[in-house]
Amino acid sequence: YAGGHLRELQKAVKDPISNFGVVFGEVAKRGRTSLGLGSGNALAAMVHPNLNDVAAQVCKNTEMFGNSVEKLLIKHGKHIIGEQFLLNRLAGDAIDIYATTCMLSRCTQSLNEGRPSAMHEELVTRAWANEANMRIAQNLGALKNPVQLETFKMLSQISQNVCENNAPVQGNPLGT
Repeated sequence: YAGGHLRELQKAVKDPISNFGVVFGEVAKRGRTSLGLGSGNALAAMVHPNLNDVAAQVCKNTEMFGNSVEKLLIKHGKHIIGEQFLLNRLAGDAIDIYATTCMLSRCTQSLNEGRPSAMHEELVTRAWANEANMRIAQNLGALKNPVQLETFKMLSQISQNVCENNAPVQGNPLGT
């Protein structure tokens, strides 16, 4: 989806007068994002009021995730497939966002139905969401951190060296 969206945007920019709506929509979206204004809490109407803050964080994480995916696709294009260290972080974040959304849904149902376990489920959901938020922040931060990106390059080179050698490159330090 993201790659197709970017291709559509590229075509629209080539003829901005004919595609004013597409270009203006994208400029407005990027302007809101650069000012730190997200789309808000799109899940607020769908979750129990006790969970609005968790839902807002899921929306924020989803938006940050989407922006990160878009930036990586712009930077790497088709070669993103070879950026396994970056993709691994995105995959972890996708799983965390999905799992947190599932937990929100289940907990909302329990709270709405007044189940005896509802308060416990709310605790579990909040604890999971807090942990997931920290992992997502760390993973998305790694995608922009120059030291982390350099480490990924080093790890890639180490892997390439081992594969070319079909064995560890370094010898045994004991000489045996």
